[in-house]
Amino acid sequence: METNLLASLLETPEGREADAILRACVHCGFCTATCPTYQLLGDELDGPRGRIYLIKQALEGGDVTAKTQLHLDRCLTCRSCETTCPSGVRYGRLVDIGRKYVDDRVPRPAVDAAKRAALRRGLLSKSLFGAALTLGRFARPFLPRALAGSIPSAHDSGTWPAPWRTASPNDC
Repeated sequence: METNLLASLLETPEGREADAILRACVHCGFCTATCPTYQLLGDELDGPRGRIYLIKQALEGGDVTAKTQLHLDRCLTCRSCETTCPSGVRYGRLVDIGRKYVDDRVPRPAVDAAKRAALRRGLLSKSLFGAALTLGRFARPFLPRALAGSIPSAHDSGTWPAPWRTASPNDC
């Protein structure tokens, strides 16, 4: 892919990395076959190829909007698309760079920012997650059946997995 990233970005390590990743993409579309959000929504902008174009447009100085942010947010970062890419595009890294760039330019509403911060802290904290799970178990009889069924009982929960790396709240 031909790129024309902003000169100020090309002076940064992330900008050079993004440029190299973008140039590796050949627009083949194989990635869409393994992308769960594309399969579910059927929107090109909700697949890796569409998001690559959105990131490229942003890094080249194009408009960055809440809609751009929405499409990047919908990516699960499961990296399934990387398994089918014949060019070896490191999409997961590119979407990390793109999200940071867009988030720096598109402010989130305070409520959304607070929700994201709470989720980040809660999911990464064993004690907070455990407390929420315990609360969910107590509330289980009052919840809709589908939601109640997704909360494991105390004897089904198993053991907490050992961390494979140290995570910080800024990793998400």
